[in-house]
Parts: sequence; C-alpha cells; structure tokens
Amino acid sequence: MKRIVTGLARFTIIIAALILLAPQLSADSTVDETICEGVTYTGIIRDDVPWAIQVLSVDAGADNVGLGVAVGGKTVLGIEPLDRIIGRMPASRGTVVAGINADFYILKAGPFQGDPIGLCIADGELVSTPSRRSALAFLEDGTPVIDRFRFTGEVSADNGASFAIRGVNQQCPADGIVVLTPRFGEDTRPEEGGVAVLAGPLDEPLRCSETRTFAVIESRPADEGFVIPPRRVVLLGKGEGAVFLKKLAAEDSITCSLSTGPNGADIRHAVGGGPRIMRDGEISIEAEAEGISQTFVDTRHPRTAFGYNGDTFFLVTVDGRQEGYSAGMSLTELASLMKELGATDAINLDGGGSTTMWAAGTIRNRPSDKRIRPIANAVLVYTVGGGGKP
Repeated sequence: MKRIVTGLARFTIIIAALILLAPQLSADSTVDETICEGVTYTGIIRDDVPWAIQVLSVDAGADNVGLGVAVGGKTVLGIEPLDRIIGRMPASRGTVVAGINADFYILKAGPFQGDPIGLCIADGELVSTPSRRSALAFLEDGTPVIDRFRFTGEVSADNGASFAIRGVNQQCPADGIVVLTPRFGEDTRPEEGGVAVLAGPLDEPLRCSETRTFAVIESRPADEGFVIPPRRVVLLGKGEGAVFLKKLAAEDSITCSLSTGPNGADIRHAVGGGPRIMRDGEISIEAEAEGISQTFVDTRHPRTAFGYNGDTFFLVTVDGRQEGYSAGMSLTELASLMKELGATDAINLDGGGSTTMWAAGTIRNRPSDKRIRPIANAVLVYTVGGGGKP
C-alpha cells in the first residue's frame, strides 16, 4: 500500500507540473506551434469573458497523419488520464503527437463506472453500442462522419427461436439481452435474476455490422458473475431475455447478427458525444433531438469539441470554471467558435472536468479539476510512417 500511495503522489506532482508548463498566454493573444507536418497547435486567450482556448488543426489530406480512437484502461470499464492512454499506445500504430478526451461515460463509482454513454469503435472493433446522441466516426478511408447511429441485433437458436440483442458491452436492460466481449473487462458484473451464457469461439474482435455463430459452453445465474476468457463472449439476459437464454444447452449453436447504421461496415473508429452543434456550415444545436437539456446548452462549462471541413480537422478544448482565467462556453458560443475556425460540421464531446488536450508531450489546457481526470476514451492524432491511415 505504501508503494501505491507514493506512486500516486508522484503522479499528482508530475501532472501539476505539466499543467503549469502549458503555454501561459497574455490577454487577447494567440500562439501558434507546429507539432509536426500537418498538425498545428494554436493557443488563444480572450480576456473579455475571459476564455482560454486550445486548437489542434490537422491537415485532412496529409498522408503522414491519421486520427484514431483509444480506450481508457484498454477495456469498456477502464478509465485513465489522457496522458496515460497516450503513453501506452504501441509504436506499431505510429507516433501519437496529440489528442483530446472524447465521450461522456458513467462517472459515478460503481460496477459500471467507465462505461461510455455512446458508440465506441477502435480499429474496427465494436467496443460500445450507440445511444440516441450523435457520435463522431471515421470511415476506412479517414472520412469523418457525424451522425446519430442506430444499433440493432438478434440472437437466434438452432430451433429457429430468436430474441433482440439490446447492446454490446453494457449493463443489461430489463427484459433484454446484451453481448459482453473480453473488451468489456475481466468479468461480467452481477445482474440479479439474470442468466449468463458463455459461448465461443470469438476468433476475431466483434465488428459493428456482421453475423457470428457461436457454440454454447456453459450457462449459470448472472448474479454469480462470469469470468470472460479470451476468445469467448457472454450473453447476459434479464427478464424475458433470461427466459430465452435458459432454454439454451451446452453445445447448442447460436447466431448473433449485429448492425450499426448508417455506414457501420465502413467505420474504422468512432466515439460518442453530443449534441451535434454544426451542420453543413451552419450552427445547429441539436440537443432536444438527442435528449440533452437546455440548461446544458446554455450554461458555460469547460468544453471539448471536434469539427471539420473539406481540408482540416479541428480538435478544440475550452477551459472553464476558473474565475479570471476562463469562464467556459455555452454550446452556442462553442458552435460560434467552431464556425469562426472554419468548421462546417462539429460535435460537442465530454466537457467539464474531463476536458483535456495533450500535444507534443504537454497538457495544453488547465483542467478544471486541477488534475487530469481519468476518461473512457480519446481521439488521438498519429504520424504514420510511409503514409496511410492508422
């Protein structure tokens, strides 16, 4: 225990130092820095409100640069600070030069802490299924898409009976079935009154639009929990979903059909967020359609956003909740900023204490928690040797 506490103390000191080393700009000033070919950092201070703004501009046509998604703690229920996520990225993917936090997630401590609210796809693997909120996706060719993605799924038994799959790597809803993969975590979480079925093999990571056939290995009450071995899945059901799963026996064949649309088969990376704040060159705060309150729209908070036009990707953070330094922005103010930068389409990502930007080894903003909050996932910028996209 002493060693753990000492390690945490050292980590806190390092984080504080990184924050203090972030560029300290004078009032109404702008500082530009080339991070690498195709990637520019701009720090902006506006003293009228005041606002402290950080912008990463990425050349969308640069062959040496790509964008990808990384998952905190490597699992759905894992969270870790942005700089730690970046620090463990394998060199085989390329060199990470910058990144921002991404989706909202279950922040409260509990069995499902860390679960992203929306869609998450990393290197083509379906990590988490979408909510009613908008998500940011990158297709196989690197094209960005902001949309409200929809998930549908079904599990079918040998006898022709079938039941809807409500999601992947999430808490099971009442009268539903979910599929849990090793990406969820080491084991399932106890679900009172439910049934858990272990099946396999899972020879390749689960994709967001495909059909897989598995053999049932074992069934047990879900309130006992279930270790999720490598190359296996667990189907977990509650209510009517549990009734369906109870009828399955060892060695039965089951078929799981999954679909995430639109463009599900072509998505390489994706993170949830919301709401969408720009569409086709115009400000479009689509909070009501995404079930987001007007108070969240109107109140100034630290913010993180992603936007793009035909030439450039914009990764943006705005500090907030720091009197005299930066007040944060409403979503209308954030959308106005994205339009000013030149974005035609933009989405709001998780903000508040989660808002974090890292570039070239340095935390570039001042997180409102006065520490780098652990997060569920991130959008990262890579340099790619020899061209191509990560």
